[in-house]
Amino acid sequence: MLKKLTFSILFTLFLSTSALAQSKFWKSLIPDQAGLQYAGSIGFISAGAGYDLLNEKAALNFNVGYIPESLGGELTIISVKFQYKPFNIPIGDKIIVQPFNPVFFPSYTLGQNFDFKFEKPKYQEGYYFWSSALRLHLGASTEVKILNKPDAKIKALSLYAEANTNDLYLLSWFKNRTYTPFYRMFKMGYGVKMYF
Repeated sequence: MLKKLTFSILFTLFLSTSALAQSKFWKSLIPDQAGLQYAGSIGFISAGAGYDLLNEKAALNFNVGYIPESLGGELTIISVKFQYKPFNIPIGDKIIVQPFNPVFFPSYTLGQNFDFKFEKPKYQEGYYFWSSALRLHLGASTEVKILNKPDAKIKALSLYAEANTNDLYLLSWFKNRTYTPFYRMFKMGYGVKMYF
């Protein structure tokens, strides 16, 4: 049900984009980019849209991710991702490499088994101090952007890889660092973006 609702909302937003462009106010709400991501702590597959900030030195993306029942239980994850892009390396006039883009994002898992706080009647105060639904992530990505003609509707297409960890993984690693390798607390995601 939630999966169908999420798809319907995203599809409706996509179809209404051309109608919204009629007004300057509504035009400013149209995303600058859209993307798909595989894995990376926000679902088996996730889709989202975002906005360029600070003259394209940063971006703010809103994603909805999905994990199917066959991969451990049906889950829907929403996230708001802030990414900083400190420098570009141009290769010719058609390719830009962004080798190190720090990223921060909270993610929230929807569902009956996930709560912002653990219920007090079941657990004593402070027994579980983290949220089962909310995770705070920190990571970095590398992006390769292929530029199109400046007057084209799709101005660029990019491929990226992102490594991130979250508050719970970091804490678990710190408590078990003599037994657990550092790299085990990171999750990888791979994606594609279109820039408008």
